[in-house]
Amino acid sequence: MKTHRRIIGVLLATAIVIFAVGCQQGTGSRAGSQAKGEYAATQDSIDSILNMANQDVSMRLTSLKNRAAALEKKGRYHEAYDYMLAYVELHDSVTQADNRAQQDDLNQRYQLNELKSENDLLLHRSRFTTGGVAMILGILALLAFLAFNGRWTRRLSIKNQQLERERNVVVAKNKQLAVERDRAETASKAKTAFIRSMTHEIRTPLNAISGFSQIMAMDDEEISWEERADMSRRIMKGTRQLTNILDDLILISDFESRTGPLPAEDCPIVSVVHQVISSVKPLVHEGVTLKFHSDMSSEQKVKTNARAVCNILSKLLDNAVKFTSQGHITLTAACHDGKLHFAVSDTGPGIPKDKRNYIFERFAKLDSFSQGAGLGLTAARLLAEHLGGTLTLDTDYTEGAKFDLFIPIT
Repeated sequence: MKTHRRIIGVLLATAIVIFAVGCQQGTGSRAGSQAKGEYAATQDSIDSILNMANQDVSMRLTSLKNRAAALEKKGRYHEAYDYMLAYVELHDSVTQADNRAQQDDLNQRYQLNELKSENDLLLHRSRFTTGGVAMILGILALLAFLAFNGRWTRRLSIKNQQLERERNVVVAKNKQLAVERDRAETASKAKTAFIRSMTHEIRTPLNAISGFSQIMAMDDEEISWEERADMSRRIMKGTRQLTNILDDLILISDFESRTGPLPAEDCPIVSVVHQVISSVKPLVHEGVTLKFHSDMSSEQKVKTNARAVCNILSKLLDNAVKFTSQGHITLTAACHDGKLHFAVSDTGPGIPKDKRNYIFERFAKLDSFSQGAGLGLTAARLLAEHLGGTLTLDTDYTEGAKFDLFIPIT
């Protein structure tokens, strides 16, 4: 406030001085002593003002300029020139200071702008860097998640494959258990059926043997020769049936666990066939002819297992005798291409087409009411296989049933 007051006072004093000078020039003719006194007073006032304004540059400039003007009006040009020179120097100094201040201000503003720009750039870079770092971290996190997810997916895939394999194993085992269960149930049913069949098949010939034996042993009964002969044939038939059943059971049980071919030896095959025919002939029904044809001589020998051949032919002939009530039964024997060929044919009812693949199975019977356990053809085929041969049904034969037996010989 003091500075403003001083400036205002200086300005007022300067105005008064200028007014006074103007008045002096307007009155030009007034007294010189009075003007000189006024100029001296004005000069003293200006000096005092300059002394007061030494500390303020703008006031000093104004004072210097006013004093130079006053001295010029008084004609004191040399002094006015000095004051004017001081004014110019001070004005130049002030201008240079102002310029420097403006330049400093501009530099400062420019620096501030640069700093602001740099700050904005740094802020932008910081934001960009922060965003980039966040993006990189996000990408790394995503890659880590994908890697973990892929690894976890592979583990899950491996686990699923293991579970699938285990499931398949369990399913296979369940199927196998189901098959085994079905087999067990089938075997149990077959066992039950076999026991019932064996009971019936064994009991029937035993009853006949026991009954006819008791009748023949009675002394008070008059039995004719023909009746005795018929009873004897029935007893022989029952005995043969029991023997065949027991032989078949033993043979099947023995040959199922046996491996390798049967031992072979030289034997007269025609003589073996005649023995078989002789054992079967008493069982042939009346009106049925039993025939034998062979292209081999009775002295010709072949190397094979005679007992097995005899067993097979007996079963085939027994089967033919059982189902042939009229007509003929024919047995043929031939040897060619290193094989024995036997054929047993009959004129019985034959075998239906739907049961041709069934007759060689165990306990297979075409007629459930017929005698027999259904093991004869099964045992015969098993023996033929152990001889290295085959036993088949001739499906082209239409007069009844025909079986072909081929046995290799050495």
